[in-house]
Amino acid sequence: MALTFFESSVSAGGGNGVPAGLFLPIADLPGVVAGEFADAQSQATKESKAALAIANAIHTYVSANAADIVGMTSTRAKASVSDSLDNLTFSFACQYVADLETETIGQIPLPSSGANSGVGGFAIDDLFANAAEVAAEGAISGEGVVIPYADLAEFGGSDPAAITGVDNRDFVAAMIRSMPGLLTVRDASTASGVTTISQATATTFTLAPAATATTDPTTGLVTADLPKIGLLQFTTAWTVQVALDQAAQTFDVNVVTA
Repeated sequence: MALTFFESSVSAGGGNGVPAGLFLPIADLPGVVAGEFADAQSQATKESKAALAIANAIHTYVSANAADIVGMTSTRAKASVSDSLDNLTFSFACQYVADLETETIGQIPLPSSGANSGVGGFAIDDLFANAAEVAAEGAISGEGVVIPYADLAEFGGSDPAAITGVDNRDFVAAMIRSMPGLLTVRDASTASGVTTISQATATTFTLAPAATATTDPTTGLVTADLPKIGLLQFTTAWTVQVALDQAAQTFDVNVVTA
């Protein structure tokens, strides 16, 4: 499937083109203003704007709360291409634990004891305050984008039971990991503001001692379990090029061919 954009509200009903997924209104997408997801805009332009906005929203929250988030980190870097072009690269590292005893893989569990009990997770609405789940052929409240659940399922992001007051790290990680298949990357014949995207294979990592400390651990793992678990990190990154209008003192995604 693909990111599905709507320029205005849509009533529920057969054939309305709404996939089951997470709806993000433009109010939750930094830098996107009314009309930028209009039908008249190209899919590549809308994707590029969404790629920048979604990355900024996730990065802003994760970086601001880095000390209290378990299993996810984010960086944002800027490289100047010219005096009027900048490349913004977002890199997200998502961590998982593989448990040999239960033959499962999932998010690193949150601590359940001590001063950090329950700390480390976040809900979708912590990142996107006005997000809404929509059913297939459901109603859309206004201009925005739907990220289809079908595209997230293979990365562990099935339809969440709730998006507020719960831990949605698995879903957000799946959103991040699914982006390479949802975004158009610029080449010689295809215009896009997304210049590169990468989806690295898993690497292993080592937990900090505090993760399994006897007092106030920062995860729900315990030292005795370390021999029977594996720790994996998946890093996904994408770069969006923006053009600077020095006269107007504004910038926007630069949707061109390579």
